[in-house]
Amino acid sequence: MKRITLIMAAIVCLAISAMAQPNADQPLSPALWKQGIATCAHYTACDRRFGKKIEEIKSQYPQGYTLDNLNDVYGGQGRKWEKIYNEFKKEESRGGSINDLKELVSPQIWKLVEPDFMAYITEHPELANAVPDPATQGDEQAENVQEGENGDTTTAVAPRKTSDNGFSCNANLPLWLGILGSLLGLCALLISLSNRGKIKEMRRAFTRELDRTNANLQEFSTDAANQMKALSIRLTGKVPHDYKEEVEDIVEQPEEEPVQMAEVPADEEEFVEEEEGDVLNLFTSKPDENDDFTRVSDTFEPGNSIYVLTTFDGTHGKFEVIDKPEVHTFALMMPAENLIRACSGNAIQIPSGTRIVTDRPGEAEFIDGKWHIVVKAIIHYEG
Repeated sequence: MKRITLIMAAIVCLAISAMAQPNADQPLSPALWKQGIATCAHYTACDRRFGKKIEEIKSQYPQGYTLDNLNDVYGGQGRKWEKIYNEFKKEESRGGSINDLKELVSPQIWKLVEPDFMAYITEHPELANAVPDPATQGDEQAENVQEGENGDTTTAVAPRKTSDNGFSCNANLPLWLGILGSLLGLCALLISLSNRGKIKEMRRAFTRELDRTNANLQEFSTDAANQMKALSIRLTGKVPHDYKEEVEDIVEQPEEEPVQMAEVPADEEEFVEEEEGDVLNLFTSKPDENDDFTRVSDTFEPGNSIYVLTTFDGTHGKFEVIDKPEVHTFALMMPAENLIRACSGNAIQIPSGTRIVTDRPGEAEFIDGKWHIVVKAIIHYEG
């Protein structure tokens, strides 16, 4: 919003500056025309090496001067001034615009006349809008018709336009209206662009929030389905038909030679008895600080699944690290979070290989809707 305000302020300043400049083709008021004639005559005298400095003339006539005032100053110059006086006197009553004044003098003299005359217009804005008396306007137009050297007639240009009903309007009025319309249109365009950007940002924010909500709902739905299935297994003791098939392509057995198992003392050695019933493989992510697996799914989820948990009754199960290279790479990135809470072994805090080997599966129980780690798995690193 601040940028739009600054842009609008700059545009308004430029427009005001442009409107403040007089139109070179617009007819000047009689007072300004006479001042312009006098200024041209004064600098012409200066060009011929007998004119006084402009500061002296302005100090003598602070409110402006006319050709007759200059005649009082330069009257003693004889024929040098008389020729200039007669040349500009016949133009004094003609009237015209700034461009008409420019044609009366040489380009070198006009370079001196223009800044002086423009400064006078700026200092006397009331003269720029002076309107001749309508009662005498016809007489002035008649007087402004003069015969040239070749018998041609020249008619003064009317300084203002008059409509059919007698209403007098400024010749620059259409320009003002055009500039005002352009400013209003630009303002409307800027407001429209600003609102369009806000709408796009709102749409993007809404889309992000909708995607986040959908992801949360999907995760919640998956977790709820897994919990319901686990609860069904616990209550009925039967595994649904959909879960009787083992996912052999996920838990792939390595084709390498069997790894030498770590020796376990005889008094700590446990024997796993074969249990009757259907087997169910669940895939879990890392455990939390309470030793509960945080995410349990019946399908392998790349980037989440680290352990495979096998259960026959839905209440007790054994788990081990999934033997897949991508799982090992993911787990070894942060062994403190992914492995140490569920596994034990020699120096497993510091990864010393690229492959994780499970020497003895861990044990877990389904308690209060969560699979809780009872016995940690024993692992070591290879590769």
